[in-house]
Amino acid sequence: MKQITNPAKVVGLLAIVLVTAFWGCHKERVTNSELKISGKWIVPAAFSKQWVQYEYDFKTDHTFEGTVTSIDSVSEKLIGTASKRVGKYKIQNSVLTLYDITDYQNKNNAFGPVSELAAVSNVIAVTANYTMVLNAGGNVLTLTYICGPADDCTAPQGVNYFKQ
Repeated sequence: MKQITNPAKVVGLLAIVLVTAFWGCHKERVTNSELKISGKWIVPAAFSKQWVQYEYDFKTDHTFEGTVTSIDSVSEKLIGTASKRVGKYKIQNSVLTLYDITDYQNKNNAFGPVSELAAVSNVIAVTANYTMVLNAGGNVLTLTYICGPADDCTAPQGVNYFKQ
């Protein structure tokens, strides 16, 4: 006796096999909104002709602190801090947004002790947006400032920050 196979059952079984195969073979991707950038990131002073070091410390509670310091080119020790920026951050669609920002500066924009930093009164709320790319190794973060419509910007260039 010849058994006739129902085409709907064959298609259903084939669909189950294909879904199972693709489910097991999918690559795990991390979207930019899930990127973990917490920790310290710096542009080393050695990369600067003036031996100025830029640093961001992104915390897991989505707050950050950014500093601009000067390093002695011979001893490589800290000379002083010119400015500090604190606030909150969020990441969405490859864009890093810094907001609720408070800026602090030393007198006359000079490098000095952190204890001499004074809050700068911002007339408007400060927000900064950057496109961001994290390399495959997770140790180089490239930030490119997104120029707003009222900003007077030159061609945007990415800045590489290195994980510490």
